[in-house]
Amino acid sequence: MLRAAIQISAVVGLLVLSGITVQARAEQSEREAHLPPGQLVAIGGGQLIHVRTWGDSNPGTTIVLDISAATPSSLWAWVGRALGEHHRVVAFDRPGMAWSAGPWAPRDAQHAADALASALTAAGIPPPYVVVGHSYGGFSSRVFAGMYRDRVSGLALLDTTHPGGGGEVGFATFYRLRAWQGHLGMFQFFPPPNHFSELPPEEQASAHAVNTWAAHLDTSAEELEAWPTSAAQVRAVGSNFGDLPLLVVSGVGSPAQIDTQRDLARLSSNSRFVEINADHMGMLASRGQSELLLEHLEQFIDSL
Repeated sequence: MLRAAIQISAVVGLLVLSGITVQARAEQSEREAHLPPGQLVAIGGGQLIHVRTWGDSNPGTTIVLDISAATPSSLWAWVGRALGEHHRVVAFDRPGMAWSAGPWAPRDAQHAADALASALTAAGIPPPYVVVGHSYGGFSSRVFAGMYRDRVSGLALLDTTHPGGGGEVGFATFYRLRAWQGHLGMFQFFPPPNHFSELPPEEQASAHAVNTWAAHLDTSAEELEAWPTSAAQVRAVGSNFGDLPLLVVSGVGSPAQIDTQRDLARLSSNSRFVEINADHMGMLASRGQSELLLEHLEQFIDSL
């Protein structure tokens, strides 16, 4: 019995080691094939933040795009291109996500907001900023707007996470399991479908590859495990942004989901709430759905 257990343990260990080795080699190859589409900005402490820009290099206002959890900034491609026709647009990957790299740091909203502020300064991109957050990126967007209020001329929240909670344990558990699968090379043996197939053709392969990288998967899990901390930080910056121009966009959802988005419009006395016929990820990933979003985003930005 003991001998059989030892043999089984040895086989399992070899399989685990094989999976880790396969993942490491595949990821190294993919990183060489899919270089950062933007620039890596050093913000100190060994941190490198991936910053990508579209449009005018010297405008009055910069549009800053903060993406959802577990997703590379590539998802902003349709929105970035369109807004970049008339504005300077900056998308970034939060610390540890996608092409951003460096030593581990807390993965909460305040650290992400501080990293963004440092990256914008280091990259020579001055305020004022219109901050646009999607989904879980709404946490760090709100903290940034609260901490750096003098630099922000407008805030847009797109189907963003509500600090009141709902599903945080489930999301964190799911992405922790996904991270373990990634480390074991499961996505190399059993490739997942490409969920980025509606992005511009030149964005699809790199976005898909990034989403299986070990560091990206770990950070995705860590961010979601930090949900309670980030939600507390969002509440700490306050629920009243005064008369800061605010746009809240809700996609298709249940009445309860739409009500949580409508509640966010109360953050400012100068807010507008709209519903669009787009799903949560499709409002960015799908060209047709993103055009519905862009109509409202462009109106909002032009009104500032």
